[in-house]
Amino acid sequence: QFQCHHVIQLYGICSRIRSPYVVMKLMENGDLKNYLYCHRQCKINPNGATLSESAMIQLALDIADGMYYLSDQKFVHRDLAARNCLVNENHVCKVGDFGLARDIYETDYYRRCGRSFLPIRWMAP
Repeated sequence: QFQCHHVIQLYGICSRIRSPYVVMKLMENGDLKNYLYCHRQCKINPNGATLSESAMIQLALDIADGMYYLSDQKFVHRDLAARNCLVNENHVCKVGDFGLARDIYETDYYRRCGRSFLPIRWMAP
């Protein structure tokens, strides 16, 4: 139910089959990791389109806005990485992959696999 321009839109989940499917908005430029890789200047891609400094800053701002929104909604993503951010046809970056996300209102503490409890309010978003 997230409504943020920088958080991926989830349309539904099909879980009646052995391997569940997640249906979300198409992000034409794929994940940020591959997007950055394809836009780097190197011997393999000497004449390829590179990203300007302002374009890279905008990608970072998009991610920061998405993470701020999730934090404001009391969700902790727990796996923010370039592979979990997606880029659309307009080069807008959106935070995705909520397989590890948690609602911090479930509890004020998060238990790490058989280990001690961690206080959520002191963890980075």
